[in-house]
Amino acid sequence: MKKVIVILLVIALCFTLGACNQNQPTDAGKTKTLNAATYWMSDDAEPTKGWNGWVVARFGAGENLVQLDENMRFKEVIAESWKQIDELTTVFTIREGIKFHNGNPVDAKACKESIERALEITDREDVKLPIDSITAEGQKLTIKTSQIFPTLINLLADPVYIIVDASADDGDNFAFQPICTGPFQITEYQPDVGLKLKKNENYWKCDVDVDTIDVKLIADTSARAMALQSGEVDFATALNRKDLGLFEGNEEYVVQRGPNLRVAFLAFNMKKPYMQNLEFRQALTYGIDKKTYAKELYDATMAKGPFNESLSFGYKGEDYYSYDPDKARELLDKVGFVDTDGDGIREMNGKNIVLQFATLSHFGRDAANTGVAMQSQYKEIGLGLEITQYENLSEIADSDKVDIIWDRWTSAPTADPQYLFETAYKTGSPANRGNYSNKEFDAVCEELKTTFGKGERDKLGIKGSEILMKDAGVVFLFYLEGSVVTRSNVEGIHRFVSDIYHIDERVKMK
Repeated sequence: MKKVIVILLVIALCFTLGACNQNQPTDAGKTKTLNAATYWMSDDAEPTKGWNGWVVARFGAGENLVQLDENMRFKEVIAESWKQIDELTTVFTIREGIKFHNGNPVDAKACKESIERALEITDREDVKLPIDSITAEGQKLTIKTSQIFPTLINLLADPVYIIVDASADDGDNFAFQPICTGPFQITEYQPDVGLKLKKNENYWKCDVDVDTIDVKLIADTSARAMALQSGEVDFATALNRKDLGLFEGNEEYVVQRGPNLRVAFLAFNMKKPYMQNLEFRQALTYGIDKKTYAKELYDATMAKGPFNESLSFGYKGEDYYSYDPDKARELLDKVGFVDTDGDGIREMNGKNIVLQFATLSHFGRDAANTGVAMQSQYKEIGLGLEITQYENLSEIADSDKVDIIWDRWTSAPTADPQYLFETAYKTGSPANRGNYSNKEFDAVCEELKTTFGKGERDKLGIKGSEILMKDAGVVFLFYLEGSVVTRSNVEGIHRFVSDIYHIDERVKMK
């Protein structure tokens, strides 16, 4: 009878422990699954297409020759070293022993084929490399450019150049399950749902602790917070100020937050004749209370130039046009835009000045809040403002009604100012939404093309920023903050300033 009682007690104890451990760390020998929430998914996982490679990189599937660590420093990955032997030629030494997810070896030839594949099929003109030749011999990869190209290493760190097994591209499934080298391999990819990954059993760097990752697409920030609270996910990023407050100071969670590289800005449409008047643009800039917007609307840091001050090429001086409605009114009077009929709105050519504020609908509340705040403040200086949200960029580009465009960019994903300058503000660049043009600024862009030293490049980054600010062709509003929240049993996840990466081989679950 005593034996029966003891057995029953043991069984009861087991059930009790089982119930208590439902939300506890995975037992040894059992599958460790990390459940994660992401706010954005690309339409497939082909790294060379648009910004799809960010998803592949964020969850530990793809690796480059060289990457940026969490502090924006270059680190050797598939290439264990590299050396520039002249102005055009760089030699990379590929690590021994790395294998693709399918077991094929990674040597210089495989890296060459991957880079050439990216160059051939990518739709990203901003990351195209001026290649004269790529040669492979054993583990030595030699890249020779056709012109002086100081940002070769920077661009090779872009996810477009994730090293894939080009020989495994079957033209169909590869776009959803690319064969890479990372600690995790994509096993399922559903753009509207999420993705699943499994541990790379033959990962070159270490034995990976987590067995599988289940990433759920949860676009709404509050919904991601709820998923964390309920235990549905162990990890989430990009929560807003209100939702972060649910987890800060709670020992069940670990919160990491700080500035990232995203900058929100306004581009004035320079096709409009009145926008070509510097004093008019200055008045528009004086009429915006950026400091209050950043603090009260976004819990962000007010921007001055395109790059935040944590970057070596970030502008650290005073803002050129701080909020000053009196100065704005003075300048508008000076250029002849006055209210003649007493309705509170100034006229131009006999018609009320009602500026058209445009943004993309998927930018959501950030953009809409800016427009609403500007409506109120511009009314104070005698200007009207109407807000329109568009579904895609081509609608904005094709509209001749747009005066002010709200946009948001990752300013320096490759730790250099040239990317943003060339892509967003240089005369004629495809993503120059406001049709901005400045010969002095274009000259800075040209100089960046042939300048190698980091110190000199930093100076050019600051110089270009000052030109943009002083010329008031662009109004930089605020720098966004990045956040990473994990349950306390998750370790080894870091907040990357670049926002390109979330999970790598260091992730563990207790």
